Amino acid sequence: MSDGPLPDHQVLGVGVGIAWFLEVLNRAGHAHGDIRPGSVLLPGNDVLWLTPPSATLSPASVAVDLTALAVTLVECATGLGIDAAAEWTPEHLVEVGCSSTVAEAIGAIRPAAGPGAAAELLTRDDQSLPRRSSDFA
Repeated sequence: MSDGPLPDHQVLGVGVGIAWFLEVLNRAGHAHGDIRPGSVLLPGNDVLWLTPPSATLSPASVAVDLTALAVTLVECATGLGIDAAAEWTPEHLVEVGCSSTVAEAIGAIRPAAGPGAAAELLTRDDQSLPRRSSDFA
């Protein structure tokens, strides 16, 4: 994704869309394996596409996907790449340019809880993307 920093409602919408897609993969026993800003495509009209998954079968990959999702959302919100191995608190995320709303949502993602829990944490009334669940089926 090269649109630069996105507004909060789009960052959260991207997060929810990716998390629900990861939930579908997880229920089928797979993980995406390539969540990163370059794999997120926003062609317009409130549509979100992801590049094809590598569809790995490792349960650890689900946690890796969710960590990558958090890093991707920080980049969507700030335009900055961060180190996925670093521990990022909401306070750190605000310091690098996330709004407090986005920082709290990203900081609350727990990879062990799974993608469905991440989607619920990221859901807000003002989000956009996606508008239809069929965009990801």
